[in-house]
Amino acid sequence: TTFELSRYLDYCSELLACVGKLAAMYSQHLADPVVLSSVNEIESLATGISRKIWQKLMILHSAATSQSPQT
Repeated sequence: TTFELSRYLDYCSELLACVGKLAAMYSQHLADPVVLSSVNEIESLATGISRKIWQKLMILHSAATSQSPQT
C-alpha cells in the first residue's frame, strides 16, 4: 500500500542518517586522512540517497493526493 511504501522509505532515510552519524563518530578518534576522506564520502552518499528517497516520498504523496476522492 501507499502507507507501507511511505513508511519503508522513511525508515530507509532514517537508517541512512544513522549510517552517516556512525561514520562521523568513528572518525572522531582517528586522524588518518584516508579514514576522514572515506567518512566524507559516506556522508555525501548517504545525503544524496536520502535526498532521492525524499523526492520519491514527495512523488508518492502527490500521487496519493491526486488519486484521493474530492469531496
